[in-house]
Amino acid sequence: MSEIVNIGILDTRDIKENLAKQITSIANIGLLIESDESQALLKDCEKVNISSNLKLSNDVDLDLISENASIKIDRDYLEGLLKPIVLVVNGSLTFDNNIDNKLLDEKIYKILVNGKLTCTKKLAGIIQSKGIVNGKTIRFNNDYKFIGNTFNLTNNFLKCLQPNSKLAFEKLIITKDIDIDLLKKNIQDMQVLDKLIIVDKFEEIVSEYISNYYEVEKALIPDGTNGVKYIDDNINIDDGSIKKYNQITLYVDGNVEISLKDNIEFGKHIEYLICDKVICSQEVFEMIKDNLGRDVEVEILNGKLMLNRGNMTFTGNIEERVTIKNKGRLVFDESIDYDKFNKNVESIINYGLILVPEDKLDIVEKKVKGNYGKISSLEESERNKQQKPDEKSIYGNMMVVKL
Repeated sequence: MSEIVNIGILDTRDIKENLAKQITSIANIGLLIESDESQALLKDCEKVNISSNLKLSNDVDLDLISENASIKIDRDYLEGLLKPIVLVVNGSLTFDNNIDNKLLDEKIYKILVNGKLTCTKKLAGIIQSKGIVNGKTIRFNNDYKFIGNTFNLTNNFLKCLQPNSKLAFEKLIITKDIDIDLLKKNIQDMQVLDKLIIVDKFEEIVSEYISNYYEVEKALIPDGTNGVKYIDDNINIDDGSIKKYNQITLYVDGNVEISLKDNIEFGKHIEYLICDKVICSQEVFEMIKDNLGRDVEVEILNGKLMLNRGNMTFTGNIEERVTIKNKGRLVFDESIDYDKFNKNVESIINYGLILVPEDKLDIVEKKVKGNYGKISSLEESERNKQQKPDEKSIYGNMMVVKL
């Protein structure tokens, strides 16, 4: 008995009867390509978690292309294809604005995107009719040049543009002084599709060059003494890392965990902190509250924060009040005094794996405030290691398989 698992594209059209009899399970497939004949041969095979199905006769001649990253398709790419393609992308797929509907229809038979699709408005309909997008779709104006991800607008960039350029940005940041004459000469119009992050002193001038400005999601931020720093991720700030900031405005597209032991004058480093959420103790909050943006959410942690990012095992007693945040593998040993655990652990937030003796699971689970990972018993983990599976994988963890 055999299984096929974790395949981007699985083409079963030419499967032989003797192989079909061996396969009992097909699971976790991005695109399953079948024919009437292969469906009949695999009628008793269990099919689980199939993202998309495509039925083709054996004589349909296609190329299968799979990308596990980012790919940009332009006119030259499509014109260079010898046969129509089935395209599977795990990541981001962008279509350039020099493609017309007729060429796309001729060259692309089927599309499956697990991630982000970006295309012009004129292509959106035909692309959607040809496939499935499991994720976000971004549509930009037909005659605009698209610039993806997060982009900082600078004078050096403006100098490189042709006069009267039309640009579409996914996320645009304007935090540095802009040469207004360059802006007027080289920018006719800008489209912001996701978010605009701009220092408030530039808003009046720049807003004239952004389509539907007052419909755009935006963040207006104050300028710091030494400028603005933008970070596109969750971050941690402690006694060491805070020293690299010198009277700036810090804008974080994410959450900020702050754990300061010393009595630091926060404003000398970060004059203004803007983020989605700050996570800190009550003592730290009193240090930073005057420097937080108005809409920043604050999560107060009770007791000392214990953060695990790797592989940690608790073997001793917990003698002080703590909040535990697990982002790795965390093991609570049998030897712990669970009466002290119950008294001193304020809460647990789990993003990883927590292993606990089976008879102590209930104690630990009652302390879990948020569980975004897995909590299991040590005994179950050991049993899973010792189990020998009845099935073996004949194909697994591959982008394209043709049987």
